[in-house]
Amino acid sequence: MINCLNLKPNFRTPKLPCEGKVGDLLILSPLEKDELDPAPAGQASLWVCVKAALDREGLPAVWARVAFDGLATCSFPVQPTPQDLPNLARG
Repeated sequence: MINCLNLKPNFRTPKLPCEGKVGDLLILSPLEKDELDPAPAGQASLWVCVKAALDREGLPAVWARVAFDGLATCSFPVQPTPQDLPNLARG
């Protein structure tokens, strides 16, 4: 058996929290808990807090959605990671 990390989603939550610390992870789902997802690729999204909330200044946390580059199931082999990504540049 393969060990997996499971982040419990926030169901039927249309917005992200104002609170957050850099590195926090959050899964959002537009579905009800235990509702079957009819979308072939799924509808859940993963968000990472990239800027902490500053309560003393009234500024909310900033969240970034993680974009995935592929999908897989246990029935199909995992595809290699694309190697045509642009080179990083100092900005």
